[in-house]
Amino acid sequence: MKKFILISLALCLILPAIQAQNEEDVLRYSNYAPIGTARSVGLAGANGAVGGDFSTLSNNPAGIALYKKSELTISPALFFGNSESTYLGRNQEDGKNNFALGNVGIVITGTPENRLGSNPVSNFQFGFGINRLKDFNNRMIIDGENFDNSLLNVYTDYAGSQNPESLNAFDTRPAFDTYLIDTVEGAQPFDYVNAYSYLGGFTSAIQRKSIETSGSMNELVLSGGMNIGDKFYFGLTFGFPYMRYQQTSTFKEINQTENPDLRDFTIYDKLETKGSGFNIKLGAIVKPTEFLRLGAAFHTPTWYNDITDKWSSTTSANYNVDVNGTSFSSQSPIGEYKYDIRTPWKVIASAAVIINRMGFISGEYEYIDYTSGRLSPTLDFSEKNDIIKNSFQSSHNFRIGAEAVLGMMQVRGGYAYRMSPFADDLNDASMHTFSGGLGFRAQEFFVDAALAYSVSKQDYYLYTLPEYKAVANNKFKNYNFVVTLGYRFD
Repeated sequence: MKKFILISLALCLILPAIQAQNEEDVLRYSNYAPIGTARSVGLAGANGAVGGDFSTLSNNPAGIALYKKSELTISPALFFGNSESTYLGRNQEDGKNNFALGNVGIVITGTPENRLGSNPVSNFQFGFGINRLKDFNNRMIIDGENFDNSLLNVYTDYAGSQNPESLNAFDTRPAFDTYLIDTVEGAQPFDYVNAYSYLGGFTSAIQRKSIETSGSMNELVLSGGMNIGDKFYFGLTFGFPYMRYQQTSTFKEINQTENPDLRDFTIYDKLETKGSGFNIKLGAIVKPTEFLRLGAAFHTPTWYNDITDKWSSTTSANYNVDVNGTSFSSQSPIGEYKYDIRTPWKVIASAAVIINRMGFISGEYEYIDYTSGRLSPTLDFSEKNDIIKNSFQSSHNFRIGAEAVLGMMQVRGGYAYRMSPFADDLNDASMHTFSGGLGFRAQEFFVDAALAYSVSKQDYYLYTLPEYKAVANNKFKNYNFVVTLGYRFD
């Protein structure tokens, strides 16, 4: 039973997930890697101890303190998402592309007045701009023939013994209104059967689901930094992340029984989420020698207030027999709810070895405690918060990158591993990222380009109950191509 409870939360339940606030929301807005500049992408994000790049304002804010000149950057990006799904022995593939801005920002540097050499501050910096944290654009198709069960089994289970007037307005009530489920005549309390049971039986059904997501997470950053004697670097970022997430899904079940009475039914769901939040990031970098830099950063939770969900559902069914008609459709009301999310805090440790003017090798370790995420008001979400504590885990993430300097050209490469946030081998949401990039830097202008390839696997549950489940095995391949244009000035 415990295993079922864990499985049911894994980004999966078709019934409640599209229309209710749950642990999936906490994970969706906590699990990200900043896209930012092409230099950062080319290093797979392993630049926390290197600094001097606008992406570090969302990673290790102390990186801003290594700026010696003011700088303006803009990073157009192309995102290519691909998904491969295997369900009941059938394979499907789909994808989606998107154009966006990885970052746009400005850093202004200044030098304090040094009276008689008594001021230890070498220079200071202020930064302002936007870093892209996550791209939600994707499209997935799941298709297979199920000989064992139907989504209608889930509906009858959810209906239980409720009065039809008390059925859920977004799933079981539309199913009742389209005759996909019905009450057993004379049964007290109420008892439900599905259309297969009272109309011709069930042999198998083609189950087909498409899921399309869109939107993004971006972070407005206000940062300040301070360079103490070219040995100690400190930074502070006030982050204002904002996000927009849309998901539309269509589930269709086609009856394969010979001469079927119920031909097929379709369920269309739509969800839209908007919200914004606030966080603080603290960072430090120390340079004990000319060839070594050590960095550390702490990110507070992000407090998202008044996140707004809007959702709706449309159910339609087609019959070969007359059940007061042959085609029916039922539209749910538009649901709306406001709530808050507190994402997990994180700690980052980093190091970089500087090889004279030939380049560097850098690495990072990131710790995130996903069990500390919360939904609120707490009284309304106490059960969901218990699931978060029991089913998520702490995550240990690693990034490594290198840059070689060849005159005015730079060559970069990197690798990142993001550990799965799920406990007890519930699901495998780990991610591997491989990246590479090139750069050209003149005295005032620079251009960087990078490509990152990420691959991950994650199961998707169309529905699940203790006695059966419908699970698809998915593989996601994402490509991020980013170009950064920069201008340095005094």
